[in-house]
Formats: sequence, structure tokens, C-alpha cells
Amino acid sequence: ARETDGGIYLHAGPEIGVASTKAFTCQVTVLAMLALRISHSRTISDAQYVELVLALSSLPNKIEDLIRLNETKIIEIAKGYRFAHHCLFLGRGYNYPVALEGALKMKEISYIHAEVRVLRVARFVQVTHPDWPAPAHSQ
Repeated sequence: ARETDGGIYLHAGPEIGVASTKAFTCQVTVLAMLALRISHSRTISDAQYVELVLALSSLPNKIEDLIRLNETKIIEIAKGYRFAHHCLFLGRGYNYPVALEGALKMKEISYIHAEVRVLRVARFVQVTHPDWPAPAHSQ
């Protein structure tokens, strides 16, 4: 930070646990804010800028609501994978870093083998392995 002429501080606070996602979430949020600021000075109107900033600032509440409303389903899906020994994360485009983060968290929390693959174009993907559970949605 001392060597740069400009920078953006995350202000994420200290990492409390090994599997903290604060730094990743803050980086994504800061990049979204930077993109909004640049686009505001070039292509989007003041009204669009305000609308997008308000939408971004409402994300924490929306995520809390999503988890609260779907807690039973989340637990059900997790139970479907509780005996897994391997996990494959697929990501494409801007979702690829999210897949990388998911695999990292899987390794950190459970010590389960996890890999990430770039999903180019696929209409249907079926992964079969004797040790891998069937996807929760197909049970």
C-alpha cells in the first residue's frame, strides 16, 4: 500500500476463521462499486447510478432473506453431499472466480478433495464416480 500512488482499501476487518469469505466478498463488492463509478462518468445516467448503488447496498438484506426463507432446502441439499469425498465446481465467465472460491472453502472447511473446471458450453453434464453422491436435485 505504501508503494502505490492510489488504491482502494477494503476495510473488511480481521479474518476470524479459516473459511472467512469476507475478503473475497469485499473484493467483488469493491470491483462492482468501481465499475459503477467508472460507468457513471461515461455511460449511465445519474438515475441509473443511484438505482444500481441502492441495489448493491440492499444485497446483504436480500442474502439474509434468501438464506432464511430457504434454510430447510439448504440443509436438505447439504445432507445429500455429507458423505462426499470429492467435489467438482464448474464456473464460466465471471462465475469462474466464484467456483474457485467455493472449491477453496470446501477444502478449508471439510478437507474434501475439490477441483474447479471451466464450463465452456454444456447443455447437460453428468458426472459419475462410485464415491460421488448423485446430485441432490435428482434424488
